[in-house]
Formats: sequence, structure tokens, C-alpha cells
Amino acid sequence: MDAASLEAAFRRAFGVFWGKGTIQEFYDFLDEQGFYTDEDTPFVLDKALFREHIDFHLGQWSMLEWIPREPKFDVFGTTGLVSTYFTLRGKPKGSGFRLRHGVCTVACHWDGTRWRAGMVNIDALIGHIVDASPG
Repeated sequence: MDAASLEAAFRRAFGVFWGKGTIQEFYDFLDEQGFYTDEDTPFVLDKALFREHIDFHLGQWSMLEWIPREPKFDVFGTTGLVSTYFTLRGKPKGSGFRLRHGVCTVACHWDGTRWRAGMVNIDALIGHIVDASPG
């Protein structure tokens, strides 16, 4: 229950998006009581809806990678926080190559045996630049 174990859990769960691990490991990392947001939906999603959202995307891409950049892992008692920039790159079926940069924050809790994500927020980096406070 330290930063190293949080990092290992995050990399195991999100590894499916850079060619390691399985989608089931990602879904197992998500807490049933959690809430999840993604840049391309205006709604807060529960686990079932987030899974449906991710499954939809996975079916629409012929190639997809989600690469974390400069991840930071912090642990405060039984709470873990992950923050990272990311690069999403891939090719939707029937369309051109895409490259998107963003920010991801994951709030985790230690359930007594493993880390679980109670909140995942995936956001486009442009929103942090364009709508940033001027002062």
C-alpha cells in the first residue's frame, strides 16, 4: 500500500491500452461504486456505462494506443492518486490517423487486498490550455 504498489496496479490495469494486459484487468481495477468521466461524453458514468463507452470505442478503432506521459503516484493512507498526461494515438476504422493529448486523473482506494479506481477523469489537454485562467 505504497506509491510503488499503486503504480504497479495502474500500469497493470491501463496496460491494455499500450499492448500489455487485458481489458478485463482494466475493468477489474474499476470500483463498482465509482464514477468515471471521459472527454467525449458530457455525463458522469457509472462503471457499467463507462464499460459500455470503452467497449464502443474499442470496436471503432483498427489501432489504438493510450500512452501515459510523466505519471505521478501519491499515496495518503488508504487513498492513492494518479495523475498523468497522455497521448492517444490510433486509427478509427474508415478514417484517418488520430493523435490527441490529454490529462488523466485516477483516485484510488485500498480495499484491503488491492487498489481500486473509484474515479477516473480523462480530459483533453486543449481544454486546460484554451480555457485556462488568464491570471
